[in-house]
Amino acid sequence: MTSSAPQGFFFNLSEGRQHLVALLILILAPFFLYTATTIGGMEFNRYDIRQWRAGAESIIEYREAYNKEPLWASNMFGGMPAYVVSAPTSVPGLDRFLYQIGQSLYPAVQTWILLFGMYVFLICLRFDKLTAVAGSLLYGLTTYFPVLIAAGHTSKYAALAWLPWALVGYWLITRSQKRVFGLFVFSVAMAFEVRAGHPQITYYFLFVLLSLWLYDSWASFKEKKIQDWALYTSFLFIGGIVGVMGNADRLLTLQEYATYSIRGGSAISGTDGLDQNYAFTWSQGIKETLTIWIPDLYGGAVSYWGEKPVTGGPHYFGALSLPFIIIAFIAVRNRVMYAFATAGFITLMFAWGRHFGALNEFAFDVIPYFSKFRAPETWLSVSSLCFSVVSVFGLKWCVDYLKETADGSRKLNELYVPVGGALGIGLLLFVMAGNMDFTTNAERDRIANQIAQQNNVSPQNPQVQQQAVQIISTRLVPERSEKAKGDAMRLVLLLLIFSGLMYGAYRQKVSPGIFLIAIVAIIAFDMISVDRRYLPEEYSESGVDEKQILEDSRRDIDTYIQENITSEDGSYPYRVLPLLDGAFSNAIPSYFYPSLGGYTGAKLSVIQDVIDSEGPLFAGAGGINKSLLNLLNIRYLTFRPGLQLDGFTTAFDGQTGTVYENQDVFPKAFFVDSVYAVPTSGEAYDLLYPGVIDYRTTAVVESSTPIPSSSDSTSRIQINLYNGVDFEAEVERSEPGFLVISEIYYPEGWVARLNGEEVPILKTNYLLRGVEIPAGNHTLSLSFEPQSHATGTMLAWISLGAQLCFGLLAGFIFYRNKNTVTDDQEV
Repeated sequence: MTSSAPQGFFFNLSEGRQHLVALLILILAPFFLYTATTIGGMEFNRYDIRQWRAGAESIIEYREAYNKEPLWASNMFGGMPAYVVSAPTSVPGLDRFLYQIGQSLYPAVQTWILLFGMYVFLICLRFDKLTAVAGSLLYGLTTYFPVLIAAGHTSKYAALAWLPWALVGYWLITRSQKRVFGLFVFSVAMAFEVRAGHPQITYYFLFVLLSLWLYDSWASFKEKKIQDWALYTSFLFIGGIVGVMGNADRLLTLQEYATYSIRGGSAISGTDGLDQNYAFTWSQGIKETLTIWIPDLYGGAVSYWGEKPVTGGPHYFGALSLPFIIIAFIAVRNRVMYAFATAGFITLMFAWGRHFGALNEFAFDVIPYFSKFRAPETWLSVSSLCFSVVSVFGLKWCVDYLKETADGSRKLNELYVPVGGALGIGLLLFVMAGNMDFTTNAERDRIANQIAQQNNVSPQNPQVQQQAVQIISTRLVPERSEKAKGDAMRLVLLLLIFSGLMYGAYRQKVSPGIFLIAIVAIIAFDMISVDRRYLPEEYSESGVDEKQILEDSRRDIDTYIQENITSEDGSYPYRVLPLLDGAFSNAIPSYFYPSLGGYTGAKLSVIQDVIDSEGPLFAGAGGINKSLLNLLNIRYLTFRPGLQLDGFTTAFDGQTGTVYENQDVFPKAFFVDSVYAVPTSGEAYDLLYPGVIDYRTTAVVESSTPIPSSSDSTSRIQINLYNGVDFEAEVERSEPGFLVISEIYYPEGWVARLNGEEVPILKTNYLLRGVEIPAGNHTLSLSFEPQSHATGTMLAWISLGAQLCFGLLAGFIFYRNKNTVTDDQEV
């Protein structure tokens, strides 16, 4: 039944003007949230972007020097494929153009893409414009996004921004007559989504698509629409394949790399994925999930005390999402709502990680690729999308209810359960927030250990335990309690305002249009005010690039190493172990010189095995494996003054640290007298520990057959070319020998040629390369030529062509149908 009651000025506007007002709200939202960057002329101090820029230095230098992609990065972790650090630009894309023109407004452009996509999707679901705006703000202003942006996780945010557009394409394919246009939108959105370069988000989003498809498939089979199901499923499959194929140049190489990275497991531990403890480190606490409605219930970011090691902020879904979700579950019966709710609950439980082991350990072992990703709390970024859609169904029910109250078809008691339930939950959360412990056993133990170390007593000493409890109760708990109670009260107040608006609209004191405008305003105020808590207080001036910031961070020890890092004959640089700087979680030193350290979440497993805290690198006298440093071509080590390490001398005392020089470092390439063949990686790994093998004279090769080599006093090696990617040397032997090259072994793509003829590269000393050299004078060259990249680039171009064809075909169909309608009207 349709009501003729006044609905407010907004609904009296033309449809076009309603869209304009709605889009204006979405355009303004990022300006209010990111004022420092949108209108303040500032930029975020993005830590992860700075780390990326430092780690990509050798790639950028090679690109500028040779005008081509290097594909191999030589300045981090001894060397690794470049596409893990910085994706090569092989095939053009509109998304790159959008990011470039909006670079000065970051992150407004990505936020607009996300907000507009969510708005269009909700309009496709036939929600009215203001309801769609409300849903768009709930998702687009989720607090996790400012946290990501402030941390510099640009690829993750870009990947999240394109998700709604993929849903638009899905919707057009499955529920409209514009399936070819939907195919175009879906393939392009998936191409942009994958090109953002965050496979974890793409993988998580597939669970949402799968949930939608399963519900739609069930409905199609129930209604016996098998042909229709086959058609839209085929379109989805083709669009998804074409979209993903648009990034084949990156995906094929990364898929290849995954086998040899820590995400593919380790030959030493016998795993084929991430270590489960490592993968589940950032698991969302089950009780901590309540931060989706009470953001500082667990201390926010500064005084965080939850289950994760640290956090930059919560995944706040908005206070009003609570009543809308409850109303949707109680009052709405809709297949689409159920599909999103199912995906939302599943991803929510996945976010609990180790705290819900019954599900997640099973998924880790059984679901394909599940074990390749870490930080389970990231699942909540997809949960927020799902529950935003569920919330919109609840909001729509409220609006429809209010529109129908004038004719008496709706009764006030229909609000008792959903609205009363929301208020009841809000009050329950308020009471709970005032009676929490506000600390954890792990935190108490950590503080007790610190006190015990300072006083040289046992952490179990009763006085130590009492002092730890006192520190927590007097210094930490009051602030945490105040934050939790404040946000719980905030939730209750917003729920009361919502309830008041509902009652006022029911009594026709407030029109449905004003009600919706008020809801949009409350959501915007609520989300933006909470988001601002987690934005940084300090920014950089706009226009200052990361390279300049890195240069400004230069220390005297960095300059000294740069000036002395090159070998005596000038043919190659040595490496550095920057222990002073958190070697394996910091890429900044890699900007200045080749390092055994760096920063990435996907190191090669052979490197991780060696640098692990219990690995061979930190074995031996003084807590360091000197023979392994020699083998890895490490000439300098940075640390605090006063380090006593055999074979190292103080080379330079700087203002911020000391540079120690390795007096026994091996050259980049050298012949050995003998080769010890072992059949397994485990045996080769065990021999890396100090005192087992003299690596200056003996090489360990993973081979089932003996490899001949002997001492040769007349042998000669002259490196003619080394730039981190290309290697060329003149080698001379009077009899066959074996050459060890201090470059990280990676089996996919590296090609060795002796006098132009390809020869095998053998895995040597567990993580390096070795080549058999026959007697005589030879030219040896090594180059990185992964076939996966060449094949992927070809497929990416094919995908781009297919997307253009989809677009042209959709345009042709639209033009033809338009002309057909015009002719019919004239007749």
